[in-house]
Amino acid sequence: MKKKLSIALAAAIVPAAIAPVVPLIEPAAVAQEAETSTAAPEEPGADTPADPDNEAGADAQAEATDEDAPHYPDPREEAPNTDNCPNATLPPEPVSTSERVAPGSPTPTPLPVEYDGPCGVIAPDGFKVSEKVLATSWLVADPDTGDVIAMKDPHGRYRPASIIKVLLALIAIDELPLDKEVTVSEESAGQEGSAVGLGPNGKYSIDDLLHGLLMVSGNDAAHALAQELGGDEETLRKVNEKAAELGMKDTRAASYSGLDGPGMSTSAWDMGVAYSEAYKNPKFSEIISTEMYPFPGYTAADGEELPGFDVYNDNKLYLNDPDGIGGKTGYTDDAKHTFVGALDRDGRRLMAIVLDTTIDKGRAWEQTQDLIHEAYKFSSDDAVASLIDDTANPSNTGTPISDAPDSDGKSSENAKNGDPVPWEGIAVFSGVLALAGLATWLSLASAKKRRQRR
Repeated sequence: MKKKLSIALAAAIVPAAIAPVVPLIEPAAVAQEAETSTAAPEEPGADTPADPDNEAGADAQAEATDEDAPHYPDPREEAPNTDNCPNATLPPEPVSTSERVAPGSPTPTPLPVEYDGPCGVIAPDGFKVSEKVLATSWLVADPDTGDVIAMKDPHGRYRPASIIKVLLALIAIDELPLDKEVTVSEESAGQEGSAVGLGPNGKYSIDDLLHGLLMVSGNDAAHALAQELGGDEETLRKVNEKAAELGMKDTRAASYSGLDGPGMSTSAWDMGVAYSEAYKNPKFSEIISTEMYPFPGYTAADGEELPGFDVYNDNKLYLNDPDGIGGKTGYTDDAKHTFVGALDRDGRRLMAIVLDTTIDKGRAWEQTQDLIHEAYKFSSDDAVASLIDDTANPSNTGTPISDAPDSDGKSSENAKNGDPVPWEGIAVFSGVLALAGLATWLSLASAKKRRQRR
């Protein structure tokens, strides 16, 4: 009986020394994600964007300026080849003006690069990546143990879009009383992008705002929470501080909502670290596994009492997979589709993060689902890395695979022959056993076919 009602109604950061916080700016392109179905009910007062995950591939956004009209992702036939680590330092070039630096503000310096490992697909022998998976970077892991079953370009820098709201949620849950009632400003209610539908001068509990933040990615709820946390600049500082606390060395938040801005970056690895923390938080887990939440109404400026409405979870992996336990959607012009989802199968939880993907062969949630279903074929003994033991450089890297074409359009010979692609310069995190026989490794053909173990 799980989720039948919802399916029917809604199927339709940084090094130890914190990197400089980027000033919060208003991006020129305010295109923000909303992977809600067009068949989902419209909430009164909500800024309901067009579905970026529809069959026609119309990645329409909530709003955009005339200068910065929506930029639809170029179609993909296969996932980009990341073997040569093209995004080790910076995310791909933006297609909008979202990262235009405000006059008088410095251009953010790229975060230091500490990872020196392989950037292609790293997975146990026999792991098959579905042709639906067009994400440039992804990771599948157990949030409870930290075991990484498979990954692609784990430390490549990409834009997170709204999946970075997880950091704001964790901070709010920790610092704010859930039953505290706040009065929402006109500024919060009028935030651009995806919205839950807060009313100006409406009264909401922190719990209400968290549900609006995580269930439908409300930027209005994000702004309202930020004001309770000390304002925009203070909240952004806290978000970057939280990322540093968790060991997210590829992450710099330019906004707490996920809207793109100068210096914004994260990685699949970092998001894996953040969501491992979040899935262990009872309140976070409760909210993301909520099918429907009765959102309160508010009194309009003219005195009219506007009724409450039902808010439906927009995570389609949760809605469509019987083992789904929730996650987070994301989309901007520059980030493309991002997604986090998780399943709980017989007590074993697995999550997947996908970054910089398109929906030419499968929606973001379907790509995530395929990765997790494949990962369930493998045990913790097959893990290629650990989010807990080594947040910088996974040493148990498994078998590198090149299943994408080279720059000349031809598949690598190693991929054709089923052999691993060799790499150099794997950094071993302090305290982890050195890889035995590294000096002779390249000469042992049979060893190439075996995953390296700690």
